[in-house]
Amino acid sequence: MVHQETRDVSFEDLEIRSSTTDSQFIGQVAGYAIVFNKQGKTNGITEYIDPHALDGVDLSKVLALYNHDYGDVLGRANAGTLALKVDKIGLHFVLNIPDTTLGHDVYTNIRAGNLQGLSFGFRVAQGGDRVTRKNGNIVRTITKIEKLTEISIVAVPAYEDTKLEITRSAENKLKKDDDYKAKVGVVLPLYD
Repeated sequence: MVHQETRDVSFEDLEIRSSTTDSQFIGQVAGYAIVFNKQGKTNGITEYIDPHALDGVDLSKVLALYNHDYGDVLGRANAGTLALKVDKIGLHFVLNIPDTTLGHDVYTNIRAGNLQGLSFGFRVAQGGDRVTRKNGNIVRTITKIEKLTEISIVAVPAYEDTKLEITRSAENKLKKDDDYKAKVGVVLPLYD
């Protein structure tokens, strides 16, 4: 039996950038789903993701979900609605939020600050982790991920070091909202 794990990360520095011409999307969200060498807590264990953990991992079929629910799909890499790129910080993503009931709910909750985290589902490669004990605490370092299956927008993350930006909005009314915490700017494109 193959064991799949999930890990959560929080997002901060919410930024809204308006403008979109594609009616099938209400907005675009970007940020880091995985941040390397930053502490996370899961089941009382301190955990880190090594900067080389994603080396050679196929990212072409990764899904973007709401709360790890495969019935709540927000995007997909091989459909062109989710772009993923590994850099020196971690796994950066750009997600076009669909013009669906789920998309509107998730987008509204991100803007309101109700959803404050990201998570990812993965399988560790055989021998792809290192466990040590430091000051009586268990520390696990993920050195090699075999498969990344999904990234999810969640309410309560385990990892606190990620950033998420809302980069597009079809709703110009955001400019009129006094309580949104954002700057209006230029649209960021999906990766080439």
